[in-house]
Amino acid sequence: MASKQNLGDLDLSETPGHLLRRCQQRSQEIFKEVLGEFGLTQQQTALLLTLARCSTASIQDLSDSTGTDRNTMGDITSRLIRRGLVVRRRAPRDARAYELRITTKGLRMLGRMAPGLAKVQQRILEPLGESERDVFIRMARSIARIDSVEPSS
Repeated sequence: MASKQNLGDLDLSETPGHLLRRCQQRSQEIFKEVLGEFGLTQQQTALLLTLARCSTASIQDLSDSTGTDRNTMGDITSRLIRRGLVVRRRAPRDARAYELRITTKGLRMLGRMAPGLAKVQQRILEPLGESERDVFIRMARSIARIDSVEPSS
């Protein structure tokens, strides 16, 4: 068991895990302030943006490219399907699998969201100087172990 003295030396404002959680919390706050009127979460928006870049994708493709587990991705896609932003159909090459595609309604919504999406990114990076922004993105990608993962079309 850790002693009170040892824990007294632990400053949360210097711990990476705590700082990453606080950054995520701030990111969500900004997203909600700027884009809350659309009624989408950041994860739902990430899924739509990913589908907008490719013709079709499977749940696994989307899970891999967004870093969202398959079960959560299934819930997200179900909500987007109910809203008419995504459609699901049987994969032509594998009748057991489904493919997802963004709808015209989904593309229109992303188009209306685009200025706000850019504003969210700008506000998140606002506290950093110009020269620090690219470094931050590079370091965050490294910590998240993100190579440029895109779903296959």
